Amino acid sequence: MSLKTIDEVKRIERQAEELERDYEEKLQKMKQETKETIAEMEEKVESELEAFKKKESATKDEKLKALKTSYQEQLEKELNHLETNFTDKSDQLVNAVIEEVMRKYGNS
Repeated sequence: MSLKTIDEVKRIERQAEELERDYEEKLQKMKQETKETIAEMEEKVESELEAFKKKESATKDEKLKALKTSYQEQLEKELNHLETNFTDKSDQLVNAVIEEVMRKYGNS
């Protein structure tokens, strides 16, 4: 083998080693960037999930408040209706007692 051939082989070997180093560096850089991107995406998902939970909780609270108000109004209407019925029945009972007393003792 001539000296020229040996130099050419060494040059090719250096180029191959340089390509391998470049490849390894790029591979490590891609792995790191991928890791960072995944971490950013996970953080974004967590943040969006937290915002969604807060929004849903607020919506749920609003609905519960509306239902409570509606239930309270309905309860008040029913109580008023019961009180009115009680008053009417009480008046009817008093009138019936008065009529009975008048019938028994009023004409004597």
